[in-house]
Amino acid sequence: MHDDEIEVDEPLVRRLLTAQFPHWATLSTRPVSSTGTVNAIFRLGDDMAVRLPRTPR
Repeated sequence: MHDDEIEVDEPLVRRLLTAQFPHWATLSTRPVSSTGTVNAIFRLGDDMAVRLPRTPR
């Protein structure tokens, strides 16, 4: 999609959660299907979401 796109996958989300929000690290994560090209979105448990940029800017 983007020349400078960062690979965002579930293992990265798990590592970031463990390092930055250990109290949420045990919640389930699953990717959300999206046609957007700016952010990657993952469900976190039943009530939250993780949104990470796909590009460094």
